[in-house]
Amino acid sequence: MRLYRYLICSFLFICICSNIYAQSPLQYLEQSFPQLTEIYRDDIDKCHAHYIFTIDVSGSMDKYERVMVPLLKNFINALPNGDKVTIIPFGTEVKNPMGFSGIISDEMKSTLCSNMEQLYKNPNYDQLFKDHTNIYKAINEISKAIVSNSEYKVNILMPFTDFLNNIPKVPPHQFNKRKLTEEELMDMQKKLKAAIQGSYVRCIAVELTDEGIDNKSQKEYCLNQLRDNVFNVVESGLEIVQTNNSKDAIEQWFEQLRRDILVVKLRAIIDSENKAGQVSMNTEIDIDGNTVAHITWKPNRLYPKIKIDSTYLSQPGFLFVNDTANYGSVRDAQLEVELGKIKYQEYGFHHLQDSLNLGISLPTDYDSELEKLGIVKPITKSLCDEDQWIFTFILPLWLTILLLVMIIVYLILFVRAIIINSKDRMEGKVSVSDEYGKEIFSKKITPCENLTIGSGAIFRVDDVNWQIVVEKVKPSPFLLFCRPYYRWSSGKGYVGTKMGQEGRLDKKNNSIAKLSCGQNKREITNKVTIRLVENS
Repeated sequence: MRLYRYLICSFLFICICSNIYAQSPLQYLEQSFPQLTEIYRDDIDKCHAHYIFTIDVSGSMDKYERVMVPLLKNFINALPNGDKVTIIPFGTEVKNPMGFSGIISDEMKSTLCSNMEQLYKNPNYDQLFKDHTNIYKAINEISKAIVSNSEYKVNILMPFTDFLNNIPKVPPHQFNKRKLTEEELMDMQKKLKAAIQGSYVRCIAVELTDEGIDNKSQKEYCLNQLRDNVFNVVESGLEIVQTNNSKDAIEQWFEQLRRDILVVKLRAIIDSENKAGQVSMNTEIDIDGNTVAHITWKPNRLYPKIKIDSTYLSQPGFLFVNDTANYGSVRDAQLEVELGKIKYQEYGFHHLQDSLNLGISLPTDYDSELEKLGIVKPITKSLCDEDQWIFTFILPLWLTILLLVMIIVYLILFVRAIIINSKDRMEGKVSVSDEYGKEIFSKKITPCENLTIGSGAIFRVDDVNWQIVVEKVKPSPFLLFCRPYYRWSSGKGYVGTKMGQEGRLDKKNNSIAKLSCGQNKREITNKVTIRLVENS
């Protein structure tokens, strides 16, 4: 009787809790996951669960009829409309009688509860059906129920049995009490794994145990096998509840289960959006390594924005500079982002053949809520293959080329200036007249750099006491466009003009010099004309 009292208290408690849930369905979620609940409130109301009960109704389990039938009725009545319940009785075989399954509505609740009266004494059961407990077929029937109701993405699986495997031998009515074989375990695992793909599953094994009896000591006890070799493919594994636990522990477990069912619904909804969408990237990298990324992605309710955290290359020697590792959070579905600059560790041209890795995170204000739900954010990366020559220098390539061109041009002009300084020669004609204007001397200037005219000069003029000195002046070759010129001055006596006693001669502007010459400024005896011409 103590066992029955525990079961009654347990299921009554979950029914009471379910009624509380019906009155305030989002109270727990609003307290634990306020932001996510706000985002997915409408989705939670539309997300329905599928409860699959496999109940051992073999002969040894008839003693639980007075407990299980009323509790199942209360449980069905406590379910919200839209959820589905599937009750599968099993013994030697598996039965799935009409009227034992349905989508919860006010009318369906009445039908299901009425049919529960035949859970243990259904006329479709024969004596052979009640003689044995085939755990293998019962678990495979759970997988079938999930597959046939694939529209439900939340499945709550609850087998009720003592987990003592007892299958018939040939001839019939012979007992074959044994653990599950390795082949049976592998087959059950394969079918369950295929069935639960794309859905969230909570598996709870309710072990029916008589007071004072230890099922584990029986050779046919297979619950541990199911936990370790079948239900291990389910993310949450297999929870085991024993009916000989304390009343308080069972009540606490059912309270947690009530909440967890709603949490599982929320998680199933969120997992369908737990992706950032396909992130694609095209890059533009110029010869100087300046990198611009064109990023396309698809925001959703869970991740409305992305954040670029890092950019990196794996090819040795190449690195990003001006990479702040924080480009801000953005909501645009199409982005154009300046990632930074790719450089090589040495100056010069270098061939980049690598994949540009873009590290992207999905920032939210509810990271703690996602963590509490066990949601792991997707690792979002974007790769773009690069095959590009990169120029690394302290200046960009265009400015470097411009600077080199300027240097080359300057050197050419510098050399040109040196050549002009060395090759440019003076040519022209010198004529000397007396004080009356009569020409007394005339001579052609052959190419030369320095020249003297007058007394004791290269161009000697008789009976004069003056001398003119003409010297070549070479400008610095760094003054690229300055040509050599000639300076005349007095070498002896007086030589001058109204403007002074020395002057400039060149072949462009001042190609003629008309000078007055004499012993002194008051005694002018000659007029001298120096005329330069271009080299022939």
